[in-house]
Amino acid sequence: MIFLKNNQGGLLLDLVVVSGIFALLATISIPYLRKYQPNLKLNAAARALTTDLRYAQQLTVTEQKVHLVEFDAINGEYEILKIDAATTTVKTVILDQEVSIKQITDLIDNQAIFNFYGGVSQAGTVILTNTNNVDATVNIKPSGYIQLQE
Repeated sequence: MIFLKNNQGGLLLDLVVVSGIFALLATISIPYLRKYQPNLKLNAAARALTTDLRYAQQLTVTEQKVHLVEFDAINGEYEILKIDAATTTVKTVILDQEVSIKQITDLIDNQAIFNFYGGVSQAGTVILTNTNNVDATVNIKPSGYIQLQE
């Protein structure tokens, strides 16, 4: 605190100084946070994809109905589908504008199809990327093990 001999207006002066310090810190930190934001969105999208793949796997095992995750790299989205007498959409996810599907390898027709034991018909990899060119890789093993590499 600033101590004046005649302490009139001292509290007001202290508040102005503290407010100025907060404004300076905010001005410095906001550009760094905006640069880091696409990385946070990529991490969130990769974790959500991993969770959704595990969800489709669990639905297949519990319902004994084939479920699959179908990727649409052009539109930046994926769907969880239930294959029965008719195909029904369980969930549709549209990726954030700052996140896109960079590459899908070894998945037939860009689909991860789960069997009744929790395995997949074809193992593969899905790579997500963001506007900072940072990648997150989701590996789908033949046993159904789903691994996220950031």
